[in-house]
Amino acid sequence: MRRFLALVLALCCLSLSFAAEAEKRVYLCREGNAAPFPEGSETFDLYVCPLMGADCMALRCGGKTMLVDMGKANDYDTIKGVLDGLEIKRIDIAFNTHPHTDHLGSMIRILADYPVDCFMTAFDDDYTAEEVVQKATMKAVREAGVPVRRVEDGDVFYLGDAKLTVIRQTRYMYETPNPNPFSAMLMVEYGSCRLLLCADVVQSAQLYIALTHDLRADILKWPHHGLNKVYRELWENADPEYVFFTHGYMNTKEAQEQAEKYGVPYDFATWGVIHLSSDGNCWLVDQTLNEMGERCVKMYR
Repeated sequence: MRRFLALVLALCCLSLSFAAEAEKRVYLCREGNAAPFPEGSETFDLYVCPLMGADCMALRCGGKTMLVDMGKANDYDTIKGVLDGLEIKRIDIAFNTHPHTDHLGSMIRILADYPVDCFMTAFDDDYTAEEVVQKATMKAVREAGVPVRRVEDGDVFYLGDAKLTVIRQTRYMYETPNPNPFSAMLMVEYGSCRLLLCADVVQSAQLYIALTHDLRADILKWPHHGLNKVYRELWENADPEYVFFTHGYMNTKEAQEQAEKYGVPYDFATWGVIHLSSDGNCWLVDQTLNEMGERCVKMYR
């Protein structure tokens, strides 16, 4: 009887292990692993530009291209290198999460080199605060004849077959001279896969957002470049399998420790372009290491 019970217990544990593996959505490509979906599948793709303490991501789906944020003014050459490497000639949507210089600084130069079909912002044209470039950018956008769409919490739009939902809180917005808590986060859904782009939403807003929104996500872009820990409620609501930092190794130690505590792998954008690809059922995560990344991998991993 004991042997029988032991066998049943072992089979149950094995079944649970298989179930857990079956639920896995994120596959990390560290040594040239094959994609978990057939070659030639229709995919949603996101490319994280290798910037230090700034955001710029290129999203592609169904033949359409979208930028989420535009980095600093002096990041433009790096951003252009990524876009040209992907043979991007046109930007269908330029989405700005908030108008700090490290998220909007290169937009004017982008306008000069690429046709842009739509600019999305969550802030008024005349919004001002320290390190904010909204006025000058909106002037350039409108002079270029680019249609502007103001977005609010709950707004939905599409990039190909990918659904994007704006997540944002605006409580006390005009009492705080800092746009970070009011950044426009994005929930990206492609098939059954979910990706949460947290912009620079700091802890003062994270609890409210976590308690009022469904943030479940396979992958999380760490808020505010990974400079701070994530509020526990936001982390537990999202429950990601993988995270990435739009920053480097040295200034993100607390965030790294938090991710490691939960057993979640992570990458740094400064080490090279991070590529996320999904067929709607699972994700493949790959990174093309640059010189910094090659050196840092040897030192830290």
